[in-house]
Amino acid sequence: MQHSETTTLFCIPHAGGNGAYYALFAEFFPHTVKVVPLDLPGKGRRCREPLPTSMEAMGRDLLEQMLPTAQTSPYAIFGHSMGGLLAYASARLAREAALPLPKALFISAAATPDKVHTGMDRPVSALQPGELWEYVMRMGGTPPGVALSDDFKRYMEPMLVADFSALENWRPAPCQPLPVPIHACIGNDDTVTENEARLWHQFSSAGGTVRGFRGGHFYIQHHWRELAEHIARTLYPAG
Repeated sequence: MQHSETTTLFCIPHAGGNGAYYALFAEFFPHTVKVVPLDLPGKGRRCREPLPTSMEAMGRDLLEQMLPTAQTSPYAIFGHSMGGLLAYASARLAREAALPLPKALFISAAATPDKVHTGMDRPVSALQPGELWEYVMRMGGTPPGVALSDDFKRYMEPMLVADFSALENWRPAPCQPLPVPIHACIGNDDTVTENEARLWHQFSSAGGTVRGFRGGHFYIQHHWRELAEHIARTLYPAG
């Protein structure tokens, strides 16, 4: 493959997030990687659409967004937290539909579908609003000043409940490993451990890697450049 060929990197956000989370990511990639953040219904640019109620519905929506590119040029998928599981779900759907598969999956801060855990002893989607925000703040993805806004909380709560409900009710059927490399990325202080990240290798027949970064569940907001360099080197190995 010539290094002049561009790979589109579709980026899927975490629970409650939208594509704007990746606004700065593209700045750190070479010209061979085109970053395309995706929004799901009910969020970001699509905030007026109904929220999906299942991981399958989200995966189908994401695949539909990626399809025009997938049918004509190379692509890869990056997803953080729930977005990582949606990246995997989208690739499964692409294989089921005999559509072109991604060059690679980059799954960040997510345990495998059979090991998904939130660190809670009851469903996050069933928490009272105060408990929900305590959980979200512990995960580290929301600036404290913003999270204290009542308007922001009222706006975000339906999205968080819908996303966590979809994730907690997801029971994907067993299937053959994907013929796509799966590269797991984790924060070294996250609840998703290196051993759990290595389990992603069982979901691929094409190998993969595990890369750790300093930080917790939202390590990426402190390592955009380093993460971009890792992804670019993986997609385009030297030589």
